Amino acid sequence: MTNTDTNTELPRPSAATGPERFFGALRRTGVVRGRDRWIAGVCGGLAQRLGVNPAWVRGAAVVLALLGGLGLLLYGLAWALLPDATGRIEAEAAHRGDVSASFAVAVGLVVVDLLGGAGLSLPWHW
Repeated sequence: MTNTDTNTELPRPSAATGPERFFGALRRTGVVRGRDRWIAGVCGGLAQRLGVNPAWVRGAAVVLALLGGLGLLLYGLAWALLPDATGRIEAEAAHRGDVSASFAVAVGLVVVDLLGGAGLSLPWHW
């Protein structure tokens, strides 16, 4: 008998599906939408994770939103993809069929940014 005949078991795929692995990876980053919030807690959570004053992160988000609109896109994505204090990720819940108003607003921010504020007279749309 040769070495190739023994123990040729193939590795088994993980029990977690692609979306479960993706959302699990997001949870493992340690960034959580914080309770120190003005809107969705994105800036407060990032500030806590980075160890900086939330006002700096909020200011950066406003500047990014006004200069090209990138702030809206990033904020909307973070709102949808970062877990809140209870561990709920809005995009994961929506993937399972539980679409909340919070997820709709997050997606709305992304859509408004991608459309460039067309017809909304937003400062970054010329």
